[in-house]
Amino acid sequence: MIDANEVLKAMCEKYQAAVSANDSLAYRKLFATDAIRIPPGSEPEYGPDEISKSEQKDYDVAKWSIQSRPIDALRIDDQWIYGIAHVDITTVAHADGATNSFQATKALLLHREESGEWLIKRQIWNLK
Repeated sequence: MIDANEVLKAMCEKYQAAVSANDSLAYRKLFATDAIRIPPGSEPEYGPDEISKSEQKDYDVAKWSIQSRPIDALRIDDQWIYGIAHVDITTVAHADGATNSFQATKALLLHREESGEWLIKRQIWNLK
């Protein structure tokens, strides 16, 4: 049987590694081909290419470092998991070195692809 908590924990670790490396290509690989990401106050982004380009815009402005940890995971069935994660975020602006810290709660709908890999199908979050 699938352990939803372990799947979400692994995704949080991959997510943290990609964002903290400011690596939009590694970040892109976390998303399914039909993924939708909805940033707070923004329009939905469709697919890994659009999501990665949007993420890169953030990295072009500042160095991002995050800590991501699972809060709760629900196994829907053998191919779907709904997860909630807490993220502590610090950015350092490239222009002037200004530091900003904030938190987010992310909701993730994860899907196990035919390859067996778990990818993000849907992602939304709020900022604290």
